[in-house]
Amino acid sequence: MKRTNRNIFPTILMCCMLAAFASCDRYEGDVTEPSYIKIDAMNVVDNPSDSWSPESGFFTNDIDAVNVVIWVENDTAETNLGTFQLPCKIPVLRQGLINYVRISPIVKQDGIAGKRIYYPYYEMVQIDSVRLAKDSVTDLGTVTTRYISKSIMKVLWKEFFEPGPGQISIDSAMTICSSLDTVCSGYGCGVVRVGEGVKYVNFWSDTTFRVSDPSLVMYLELDYWSDIDFSIGLSNPTTYDGLNVTQSYMRVFGKPQQGWRKLYVNIGALWSDKYDHYPDIRPYFTVLNNSGRPGNVFIDNVKLIVM
Repeated sequence: MKRTNRNIFPTILMCCMLAAFASCDRYEGDVTEPSYIKIDAMNVVDNPSDSWSPESGFFTNDIDAVNVVIWVENDTAETNLGTFQLPCKIPVLRQGLINYVRISPIVKQDGIAGKRIYYPYYEMVQIDSVRLAKDSVTDLGTVTTRYISKSIMKVLWKEFFEPGPGQISIDSAMTICSSLDTVCSGYGCGVVRVGEGVKYVNFWSDTTFRVSDPSLVMYLELDYWSDIDFSIGLSNPTTYDGLNVTQSYMRVFGKPQQGWRKLYVNIGALWSDKYDHYPDIRPYFTVLNNSGRPGNVFIDNVKLIVM
């Protein structure tokens, strides 16, 4: 007579339970129905180890898209899901535990949607152990990034136009506006008030900056709100017929109904192409008012950054 080993049933039951629990955590490949990763926005916050600036305007940003990469243990390579405009809900043909999701902040270089880039001064963000489920949304909400370390990035010039003692570090054609319903952040912004019939107004940084390493990447960040066109460029101490050599890099079109906008200007391209990395430069602006109508150019939170 064949005897039944009663002890084997608890063992089988325990093995099934362990397999079930393990399946909840492991990555499941070869799926046909997507999971989703949702990202609402991306903001910039201070880096506690660097304490970049006490002014809140230092962290204004316009991160309008993200590039998203995932990696699962035992994959031979990362999977680049692509670049998505925010807010976004990203379909992923993966289920189970994803070892990490890496998010890169994308901005419109020179304010142009067709020139979106990963902004090199912002850190990529890695979120570990993200669990995805079939036909379900994993909501990452608002993701925060930071400027890269002070050991790598240098701020050559910053101007927040805050009212108080001392002069602002820009030409006197620009003054401080402290109307709280107008400023971008803090308690003040810069303004050039253009009178009727005035077609051109030039203004520039008070300081000439020495940048002697031609390998450096250089960007000019600023917030603006303008109903008149203006250009952004560079000037250097080299003179021709007694005048400084100035070059425009880009024209910004005045659109007052848009309110405050953020610009990431690749001013290093001008420094390279037109100045051959001449070491002494200063940011230079020109109001371009061909119509001769009165108006205002507001600027705030200016930073000249190199890396």
